[in-house]
Formats: sequence, structure tokens, C-alpha cells
Amino acid sequence: MDLKPLENIIAIYNEESIAKAAEKMYMTQSALNQQLLKLEAELGTPLFERRYHKLIPTFAGRIYVNAAKNVLKIKSDTYKIIRDSAKNSVGEISIACTPERGASTFSDIYPQFHQEYPEFTINLSCARVPKMEQMLLHRETEYAFLSYSKERPLNSSFEHIDLAPEHVVLGLPSSHPLAHLAGNESWKTLPLIDLNLIKDENFIMPSNETMLRGMLDKVFNEYNIHPKILFESSSSVTVLKMAINQMGPAFFPQSYVNENFPLVYFRIKEDLNWMRCVAYLKGTYITTPERRLFELWKQVISSPSIIMV
Repeated sequence: MDLKPLENIIAIYNEESIAKAAEKMYMTQSALNQQLLKLEAELGTPLFERRYHKLIPTFAGRIYVNAAKNVLKIKSDTYKIIRDSAKNSVGEISIACTPERGASTFSDIYPQFHQEYPEFTINLSCARVPKMEQMLLHRETEYAFLSYSKERPLNSSFEHIDLAPEHVVLGLPSSHPLAHLAGNESWKTLPLIDLNLIKDENFIMPSNETMLRGMLDKVFNEYNIHPKILFESSSSVTVLKMAINQMGPAFFPQSYVNENFPLVYFRIKEDLNWMRCVAYLKGTYITTPERRLFELWKQVISSPSIIMV
């Protein structure tokens, strides 16, 4: 069953460019353009129109792309169900995860998964949570390892499997005058601290494109605090290293906490946390190897880990 022409049209839709789509699909621009022109001639209507050097789908184009995605999903699900029922150990899994923790987790679990399913190929993409959600909606990936919270729930088009909860942590340099408030073993207890006590600090913050920053901005607004920001980064490792270097208080996920760092740890709110999960479009068929992959992922993120900095 050759559905490559459908994949090519979806590539044009995603890339908004014949050139970029052709490169992605490993074909010449001329061949892809001719394929599009032939299809439009058959349908009697254009599927894309050019605006500001981009190819934007027409109404007919959106209908065609949505139908093409549905056809490809039916094919994918059919093959998965048949292989799973036949206990076929050959297959492919498409996943997305965050660039740092997600990629690190994948490298931890892959040797075991490969040992159990040596003929399975995993296509891995790394992106931030908002981008991963778009990738799921556009069927650019089947599964995304991401987080959700009550303030930022998952898209209603998704189903999910919960993996492990996680707190948002304030890391305070051990040289800070208020470090003693953490008590002993703060890496384990994560005591609460009144945000007003540190409202005049210069904070090291996650950048705006991260889910964590949106959660923190909401908390600061609740306290009517306009934080002074010394430095911000989309990299939690970079944020953590700035705190380790005693540059100021920093916010990062609980999985970055380490008792050996020159930091003490707090929570600024009891319920400032999220749930790590694997999300997928409603109706997705999950095979036995895929469930095993999720189990391994849960095992790794549920156990204490050491973040390399």
C-alpha cells in the first residue's frame, strides 16, 4: 500500500514550502511540485496558495490534509494491531521528549529496551512541551513524554498515562543568609518558604517558552511580586549551574535536586507541581513493546537520579 503521495502533501502542509518538504521527503523540488500540480488538476481546485513566501492550505487543502492524516493513521493502527496480535517483534515507535531530562532518560532506558526488542526502531524528537503538543496534533509523533498540571492541563484531544509527579523547587545558594531556614536534608524534605522573604532577590529563571515559567509567573502574580531577573534560560541545567555558582535563587524541577550541590532547597507553594506522563491522540492503539517502553521510562524517572552539570 503506497501512501507516499499523502505523506508528501502533509509534508508540504507542515513545512509550508515545496523546497523544505522535498528535502524532508528525500525527493527533488521539481518532482514534488509536479506531484502537487497533478493532484490539484485531478481535484479541479488548488490545495495551497502562496502568501509571503509560504504555502498556505486552501479550504480544500485543509480537508485533503486532514483526510490524508486519517488514512495514514488507519494504516498505522492496522499494521500495529496485526503485528501485536502476531507477537511480531519488528516495528517502529515515534516519540518526542524534552531536550535535557527526556533525552537523558531515553539514553538510560534504550539499552534495556533494545535488548528486549532488538528489531524495533525508535524515532526520537526533542522539543519543549508546547511544541510536542503541536507535534501530536499534527501527527508528527505518536507519543510525547511531557508534563501537565491543574493550571496547564493537557489538550482535550489527548489521552495519557501518568508516570510520576514532580515538585517545582527553589534552589538557594548555601551561602545565602536565609539558607538556614531550610534545615537539615532539605534535598529530601523540600520545606516551604514564604516568597515574600526573597521578593527583592535577583532570580535565575526558566525562559518564557517553558511550561515552568508560565507556572512561576502565575505564582508571582498571586503574590503581587514583580521579580527582578538576573538571568533566564530554557535550559534547566544552565539555570541550576548558575545557582550552584552562588549567583542567586533559581527555579528548576525536583529531579535536578542533588544533596551534594552547594544549595538548599525549598518549595514556594504546596501544590506547585506537575505530573509527568506520556501523551497521545485519543484512539491510539498501544502495542506491547510500546507499553514496555513506557514502563521502563516510569522506572527511571521514579528513581533518584543524578543530573550531570
